[in-house]
Amino acid sequence: MEYTYKGKDYPKELNIKHQEVFTTLSKDPRDITRREFDHLFDIPTEEFCADEEQLILWELGKQWGKSAEQLESDTTVNQFIIRNTLITLLTSYSFSSFDVVLEVLRQSEDIIRFNLPDYNGFTYILPILSIVFEYEPKQLEQFLLEEGLTDYSKRIVAELLARMGCETETDNEAYNKKLHDELSGIFGRVLDAYISDYPTGNICDKYVVSHVVKAIVNSGLEELSEQLKTVYSKDMVDKKICGELDTNLSVMKDLGCADLNYLETGIYPLMFLPTYLIWDNTDNPDFGEQ
Repeated sequence: MEYTYKGKDYPKELNIKHQEVFTTLSKDPRDITRREFDHLFDIPTEEFCADEEQLILWELGKQWGKSAEQLESDTTVNQFIIRNTLITLLTSYSFSSFDVVLEVLRQSEDIIRFNLPDYNGFTYILPILSIVFEYEPKQLEQFLLEEGLTDYSKRIVAELLARMGCETETDNEAYNKKLHDELSGIFGRVLDAYISDYPTGNICDKYVVSHVVKAIVNSGLEELSEQLKTVYSKDMVDKKICGELDTNLSVMKDLGCADLNYLETGIYPLMFLPTYLIWDNTDNPDFGEQ
């Protein structure tokens, strides 16, 4: 799968209404005071959201096309803006924010990792992606089917969907069924497209398919077993990532959803707590290589 995304017309100048949005969110979170952070939420929500979206797109424009080495040495880029703004968006987003959030994942892997380091499976985009799933799940499905993106970005979305499948409310059967059916539909359509696309297309590769399979198994979507058999029979997966077919079929039948980490969505712990306190990395290790 080749990365061919061409970017968009990112703003060259930062035109925001409230300068304190930039001043605060461009800081290392260890240097942001509680008073500064709380003040941001005194800004009218629509204005704050518009400034946040503008700030992300402006920062992406400065980083566009740069390698990991260039990003590390470039004093004009900021590694905190996107991380911090994805957190504050949790309380101030609008539906227009969702495409801006996904624009972060349309970047190269170097840019994604520069802004959102992977802490044993946790990245700071996961909480806001859970909001995207709640209101616009079709956007995440379309992202998995978009051509020319990085396999790493699609892995992040697939893992987020698995977490949504594991956050069921055991006392609310109607909700659980709705969630299960939503995920089954998304992954079923995505797998059909991947089976048709592989190996000559540009929407998936073995790495992406493997992480989608892993997400399906973790979500306990036993009804997709026949499609899983197809991707295994066509040698579309890396078993080091997603395990053996027979084991996965048995797990989905007997155990249902995996017991994955709780996904923190509170803005204060996300902004101020060390990562090891919000993500304890107790995920099921059965799949082996990540």
